[in-house]
Amino acid sequence: MRLDALRRALAARPGRSVAFGELIDAVWGDARPANPKQALRNLVQRLRATEQVITEPGGYRLVVRKPVPHQLPADLPDFVGRAGEIAAALASTAPVLAITGPPGVGKTSLAVHVAHRLGERFPDGQLYVNLRAFDHAAAMTLHQALHRFLRALGAEDVPVDLGAQVELFGRMTADRAVLVVVDNATGDLVGPLLPSGPRCRVLITSRTDLAEHEQVRLDVFADEEAQELLARMRITGSPDDRAELVRLCANLPLALRIAAANVAAGHLVDYLADLRGDDRLDVLEIEGDTAVSAAFDLSYRAQPVVAQRLFRLLGLVPGQDFGVEAATALLGAPADGPLRLLVAANLVHRNGNRYGLHDLLRMFAVRLAHDRSSRGRLFGYYLLNADAASRRLNREFFRLELPELPPDLPRHEIDSEAAAVAWLDAERANIVAAVQQAGPDPVAWLLTDQLRGHFHFQAHHVDWFAAARAGLVAAQQAGARVPRAVMHGSLGLAHWSTGNLADAVDEHARALEILRVDRDDRVMTSLLINSGIVNWELGRLRTAAGVLAEALEMSPDNPAVLFNLGGVHLDLGPLSVSVAHVTRALEIAEERDLLVGRILALNAIVEVRQLLGDHDLAQEYLARADELRAVAPPGLVRRIPGLDSHAVLSHVRGRHEEALEFAREALRHAQEANSSKDECDGFDTLGEVHRALGDVDRAMSAHNEALAISLKNGYLRGEVNALAGLAADHHAAGRLPEALRIALRARERARAGEMRVRGVRVLAVLARVHRSLGDHAAADEATRSGRTLADETQCRFWDRELADQPPANGGSTSS
Repeated sequence: MRLDALRRALAARPGRSVAFGELIDAVWGDARPANPKQALRNLVQRLRATEQVITEPGGYRLVVRKPVPHQLPADLPDFVGRAGEIAAALASTAPVLAITGPPGVGKTSLAVHVAHRLGERFPDGQLYVNLRAFDHAAAMTLHQALHRFLRALGAEDVPVDLGAQVELFGRMTADRAVLVVVDNATGDLVGPLLPSGPRCRVLITSRTDLAEHEQVRLDVFADEEAQELLARMRITGSPDDRAELVRLCANLPLALRIAAANVAAGHLVDYLADLRGDDRLDVLEIEGDTAVSAAFDLSYRAQPVVAQRLFRLLGLVPGQDFGVEAATALLGAPADGPLRLLVAANLVHRNGNRYGLHDLLRMFAVRLAHDRSSRGRLFGYYLLNADAASRRLNREFFRLELPELPPDLPRHEIDSEAAAVAWLDAERANIVAAVQQAGPDPVAWLLTDQLRGHFHFQAHHVDWFAAARAGLVAAQQAGARVPRAVMHGSLGLAHWSTGNLADAVDEHARALEILRVDRDDRVMTSLLINSGIVNWELGRLRTAAGVLAEALEMSPDNPAVLFNLGGVHLDLGPLSVSVAHVTRALEIAEERDLLVGRILALNAIVEVRQLLGDHDLAQEYLARADELRAVAPPGLVRRIPGLDSHAVLSHVRGRHEEALEFAREALRHAQEANSSKDECDGFDTLGEVHRALGDVDRAMSAHNEALAISLKNGYLRGEVNALAGLAADHHAAGRLPEALRIALRARERARAGEMRVRGVRVLAVLARVHRSLGDHAAADEATRSGRTLADETQCRFWDRELADQPPANGGSTSS
């Protein structure tokens, strides 16, 4: 079949562009159809029903499917017992199955064991989260849990609002077969984490009764199961001694495992004597169960002094897991050996290269930890490596200066962008938790500031808001005014990144108010840049230009200032000023080898050159941007434009079918990235292409979508473009009064926001509508105004539309 031939040709070079001609040869050979490129486009559209195929300038690219998530912890190699419960769980057809029971009975072990047994039934992956609902100091929020799930399922940019997260999770699981394991939950936390698809299933563990769901209730081990565990762990001794060990551990699986690991290093008789003794740390009783407490205590005291100290210190880890380097930072010495001992004693569990503690063991460690001075070393380890990772990814970003850190802290080899992203992904949850637990310690705002670029470019908005709000509280408590301004600025940037422009303005205003009194030029420059961006997108162009000009005075060779000042003049004009700024930004990015900066500057130059009418030059810059995007490490930046520019260039050259492909691809990319601004622009371009192809209904639908998005997000440029597009759509449909009403509204909005460049487009449409209504005087005035504005802004993109407007006296006017 031709579809299979196309799939094979693309799959032969996964992730790389395959030329149109090469694909045509692979599919049809010498028997080419009359219009081979159109036939290829039709075939690609069919293939997209099952595969993601990207349109490139010279061909198509098959996107390699992301691996499905496999988040389950490792199964216990010596899992024993629970035959009846396992059979019930495997036989159950309930969409939600709860495994409930008291702490320490093995609920998590059973859920993970069953999940591994069920894994093959869920080809779209397994999701796992430990909510730690019963450990308030380390509990995970629903926002964080859903963020973890959505990113694992492939969401590029996760919403911050919980309702939007739940809605997106429902959409992403509607057609998938996913197994979800929610560990340590309470009934009020379950609902938002339930997938919507009929082929999905959920396993929950909880200490509380969940009567609303089918349940498997778990109790302590039966004597036979307890004895089977001891035998599996090679515990020898008389039947009476083994029975007494089971009794003293109250038949609890967790206590038995820890006791058995301790016995394995000595004699059962001696261990029983200790277990019966009166010198245990009974004050550390866990959940009212002295059996658990005794087993923990004896196993802990059986360790060498250094392993005991490390165990106590692990109670200071802010999140749910840690690496050996974090343990080394806490201990102040290599932790590999002590960790191995703690793992062997079942006091610490290992999952790959990460380690963690059972909730009860963590509580035990916390109660033992009287010396909290080592927490500063752990937080210093996070600071040191977060600084290295953030500088590798975004060297151009301003950062607050770090304090002097201990010279012996572990340093990771962060020698590439991929290594930086990997380290930040592994430790981000710990870092956010550290910020929230730090109190009025500078580490709270320093860590938040370090991760600003990672939060933005990797779209970790949930964690960003959590950290920035905690950092702000810390700065307020400490009376640190400049850090407080930095945290307001971080919150402003986070609001802007999620499209909430009004709140972004408020946060930046608070930050700048502080800095006008407590002057810090480097912080001020950073905040002025971000304030300028927000004012620009709100349509306050002269305010934005003034703010960015102030930043440029303070930092004349700052590529971010130049890039954004160029963007403001892209709307305000003149375009020669815009192109000068973004070209200088490109030069600096190239001098400093800033990959992301080079890509963004190239795309900005493309957009300016298009508006200047220099389409050939725009094509050259776009090709350079494409080359850089092709070599950028995966995941370095999640939202880089480019496809929309390809659509516009194809459109102006009359290649409308090709433009349609690019426009659809650009829109799909924007939606996957959850970028409202790019989605709005994508719908506008799609509408223009549909109208050029004669499909006015689809054009109108696309422009209405763009308008709705722009109004929701306060994106004025998008609003003006969408209104101009809608007016042109209604004109094409012969609905002239409605076209006039919308065109006048577009002119009003463009003038209000000083969208002078976009105003040229609006006036071209308005003149055409007036002409069709027979109001030639109004049409002539709109045409004259449009040409004047085009000359003042140097915008030549709509010259043809204005040139097609003959004056009422029959003369001609050149553009």
